[in-house]
Amino acid sequence: MDRVDCHHAVRTFHTIGDTSPLHATATGRTILAHLPRADVDELIGRGLESYYESTPAEPGLLRAESERVRADGYAVNRNQYRPDVCAPTAAILDENGTPLATAAVSMPDSRYDAERLPERGQLVADTAAEIAGRRRGG
Repeated sequence: MDRVDCHHAVRTFHTIGDTSPLHATATGRTILAHLPRADVDELIGRGLESYYESTPAEPGLLRAESERVRADGYAVNRNQYRPDVCAPTAAILDENGTPLATAAVSMPDSRYDAERLPERGQLVADTAAEIAGRRRGG
């Protein structure tokens, strides 16, 4: 829907409307965490490709990650689909809790700072909640 690019010379780039495997990205796992279990089971049943060692391609890992995402309010990708790409991401939910879109802060691995993850995760979670609220007229 929209993207704001940074002014750093080295940055990540994602085309609006581009697709990627749900289980391999923070955006996808944020969406999965808010889908009905039957939908997630269907995806798992098709098989989960591993793109890197860190890709959560095991059903148990993906389900545990979904629980963590729901508890924390955001998902994290660190080199799980594309090399050197990291991002905390939160779901923008409708009034029924159905995911409509996501808010993310994508960065090269060279700028990823694990100590700042809670701050950045909260930033995307708050942004997603604000967008959802505006959508509902709040």
